Amino acid sequence: MFDVGDVLADRYEIEGPLGQGGMAHVYAAYDRHLERGVALKVLRPHLTETDAERFRREIRALARLSHPGIVTILDLGTDDVVYFAMERITGGTFTDLGPWEDDAASGVRLLDAAIVVAETLGYVHELGMVHRDLTPRNVLLTDRGAPKVMDFGLVQLTESDGELTRTGTTLGTPHYMAPEQATGAPTGAATDLYALGAVLHRTLTGEAAFDADNDQAVLYQHVYGDVASARDVNPLVPPDLARLVAALLAKDPADRPASGYAVADALRDVADTVRERAAAHPHGGAAATGVHPAGPTAPDPPTVRWRTHLRAGPQWPAGLTARDGRIFVATRADAVAVLDAARGTPLATLDLPDEAASPALATARAVHATSRDGALSTFAWPDGALRARDDAAGAVGVVAVGEDLLVARDVGALERRTAEGTVRWSAALDAPAALPPVVHQGVALAADADGGLLAVGLGGGDVHFRAHLAAAPAAFAASAGTVVLQERSGELHGFALAAHDVQWSFGLDADVYGPPAIWAGRVYQAGWSGALHCLSLRTGDALWERPLPGAATAAPVVARGRVWVATEGGEVAGFDARDGRPVGTVSVAAAPIQASPLPLGNRLVVAATDGTVVALAAPTA
Repeated sequence: MFDVGDVLADRYEIEGPLGQGGMAHVYAAYDRHLERGVALKVLRPHLTETDAERFRREIRALARLSHPGIVTILDLGTDDVVYFAMERITGGTFTDLGPWEDDAASGVRLLDAAIVVAETLGYVHELGMVHRDLTPRNVLLTDRGAPKVMDFGLVQLTESDGELTRTGTTLGTPHYMAPEQATGAPTGAATDLYALGAVLHRTLTGEAAFDADNDQAVLYQHVYGDVASARDVNPLVPPDLARLVAALLAKDPADRPASGYAVADALRDVADTVRERAAAHPHGGAAATGVHPAGPTAPDPPTVRWRTHLRAGPQWPAGLTARDGRIFVATRADAVAVLDAARGTPLATLDLPDEAASPALATARAVHATSRDGALSTFAWPDGALRARDDAAGAVGVVAVGEDLLVARDVGALERRTAEGTVRWSAALDAPAALPPVVHQGVALAADADGGLLAVGLGGGDVHFRAHLAAAPAAFAASAGTVVLQERSGELHGFALAAHDVQWSFGLDADVYGPPAIWAGRVYQAGWSGALHCLSLRTGDALWERPLPGAATAAPVVARGRVWVATEGGEVAGFDARDGRPVGTVSVAAAPIQASPLPLGNRLVVAATDGTVVALAAPTA
């Protein structure tokens, strides 16, 4: 209808097409009056009266709505064509927030967005409306990741009687259409909740709840088929979240949650659990991003709240984890020490056959620990009794996949094991495993001692690709489709999973041992140079560099917008994660700190190699 450069109503300069449907074109445009970008939805000329009425219905619906989760209408007019201007949303679609990762930061971000969408539906339903076409393309994200529900062209308006039902139509998008909508039965608020369940299933797993070769087959499955649990498709999805999605996808509308507000409350409960469990997995989760949703936020440097002395502390690559009010300190004294998180009081000792070789991994039913001799020990939780010990595991590191474990072995294998030790699948490496595995975008990644990188599917261990680096890397991390690999000498490489190739490299000119932290498109790396580097995850360009009080072995961690680094001199230094402004430095011990600080609640728990363990928090008045 319009070309680039055309001007509508002597105000809106067309910049290009954004999309089109059966009744309207959508354009990116520049508002000359207010000097800002907008989106224009323009009614096609010569439409049937039915389509024209649907367009007018959308305008009337949006005119009644005022909610932060709904796209804002800025202008309405007629200039040879009927159009309305709305805010332009450029951050992608809702599904861009997935699939679900074992990473608290991305998980909470997804859940927070889902809460907004659920509450938006609750608001719309209260006003006597049903959207009837909730799809990922109709839930767009702002540049800051806030969701906006749009495209109310199929909305039901029932001003006369307040009923939320209507019969005799199957308009909508097949992959997200409730059974009652597919069969032309009465639709209502529960219809939108089913669509939300389908959107969440697609986002969490990367796969549609139902799929087939044609629309009619998809609709048939919505009516008669059994949907696979989101957790069966993606084992990283939390059980409570998978159950909520299953409830939303119930065939009978009466079996779905009562309202969008009830869904939002359930999502908040899941988010609280995700935050609480974040510290239970080493380095912030299976992607090893080092990001935590907890930690001190006061403007002043934190001070010591409690101090405990153990027989020995953690030596790299061992460290700290926590779960259910307990802190697990994997030590070089052949044990995992269990402390009370509130007071630091020692509660138990989980004996290992050798020095701890990684932070303990705490799942719902067990605590798993590896030792220098390669043994994998499993302790029952919460009683701490030794449940199993595989002395021949040759375990280099483990991460959790639901209740299962991924075990990287020095015999040149990556295995997925059940909690009881049964091997579900095994994938061969080209050389002995060198590092704990990493899980990102549904793929398990393992590095071997010769610099090889193996990527396999979580479900069956099928090989996705193999890549080879110049030298065996140090520990690595992954985020947003990029794996940050390191050579021990300090050379960092941004490896794109989609391209199976290195996209950028950066030299630190210093040995590195711990993985980087990755947050908000930034990579944080510290090493023996005594400096903290911040790089762009996308390009590898240096953003800033800050001096540390000493060399660093431990990986940085990011917590509530701050990055914390422990040093070989026994100090912990904090910086603003965005611009590197110093928060302050705290002296913790006279011995090196080789374990990453553990953000826990409003505190930062730190353990030195000499057994000193402290909890740092905001200064008291």
